[in-house]
Amino acid sequence: MSFESFVARRYLATSGKTAHVALISAISVGGLALGVMALVISLALLSGFQDRIRAQMAERTPHLTVSPERGALLPDEAAIERLVRETPGVVDVVPVVSGRGWLAPAAGGPSTPVRYRNGPAESLPARAGADPSIRVASSVAFRIGVAPGEAVLLTGSRTRMSPIGPVPVSVRLQVAGTPRRGALERTPEVEVSEEIARLLAAVPSGAQAIEARLADPAQADRAARELMRRLPAGYRVETWREKNAPLSFALHLEKLVLFLTIALVILVAALNVVSNLALLVVEKKRDLGVFATMGAGPRALARIYFSLGGRIGAAGTAAGLLLGVATSVLADRFGWVPLPTDVYLFSHVPFAVHPGEVALVGLFSMATALAASILPARAASRSAEREALELSR
Repeated sequence: MSFESFVARRYLATSGKTAHVALISAISVGGLALGVMALVISLALLSGFQDRIRAQMAERTPHLTVSPERGALLPDEAAIERLVRETPGVVDVVPVVSGRGWLAPAAGGPSTPVRYRNGPAESLPARAGADPSIRVASSVAFRIGVAPGEAVLLTGSRTRMSPIGPVPVSVRLQVAGTPRRGALERTPEVEVSEEIARLLAAVPSGAQAIEARLADPAQADRAARELMRRLPAGYRVETWREKNAPLSFALHLEKLVLFLTIALVILVAALNVVSNLALLVVEKKRDLGVFATMGAGPRALARIYFSLGGRIGAAGTAAGLLLGVATSVLADRFGWVPLPTDVYLFSHVPFAVHPGEVALVGLFSMATALAASILPARAASRSAEREALELSR
């Protein structure tokens, strides 16, 4: 053990004998631990929500979308679909036919503009003698006042000629379900069969885009690069991350702002470290003079207080990290903060501890404590010379 570390450890061990020095040391360690704990819990809370949001983005957004760079339809939909299916990792491929129209109760009532597209066949059962099925988002169903089993009228934006002139194309449909749509879903408000979608959009063949889902959404960028290498010119491939890029940026910015805000608690706690070390400099000024007369240089004396700051910072940081991680893990495991399930998609507030973020908090706390030790350490090295001169007289 070096001379500086030995003296720093002795100072910490004997500080308990002086009430005011012990109190300030405890406040320094406690304040730093409280700041670190608050930052770890806050980041875990935000990471819990953001991880759930990203998981929903990957679940509710197509992982890959192939669309033409020009025009409304894919020039060679069959060939493009085959290339997408042959891409490694692809588990499902869906040709997309969509458009805009108006939805209203068949019995009469308010209408609302909607986006429609072809939905999965299993969610749109066909019944003999009944109207074709349609799935309407719960918000739209509430807006026009319809429920499952009732009939609606979906009117497309295109027209057809009749004896009285052009009239819009309308289809009578039966509501098969009113699923709740989240803010992260990229699915249009209503889903109809492919046949109805083609009729309303005037697309007898082909598709406007090809959507694919992957076994591992994290491999979307790699799959997109592989698919772009195989596709001919005139097509673009968009991943689910690119579709949600503004939201992802907002999530990163939110975490940065939270870190900088809660980190102010650690900076305030660092002021206690400065006051504690400054008090020790005053208390031990005669010791500094003795060390100087024995041959200790200014840098060695400064390292004593720098080591003191490091030990205080290490104690506060370790305590804060331990309490913060333990609280976050237990709060997530036992659901300490419940949420109403009819409002939120989670039964309780989620916490997610990321090792990288915990390490970042620990490094920031230690760096702050060491930076706070610089000023008292310099003051100790300067005062040692004066004390050495007084002792030599």
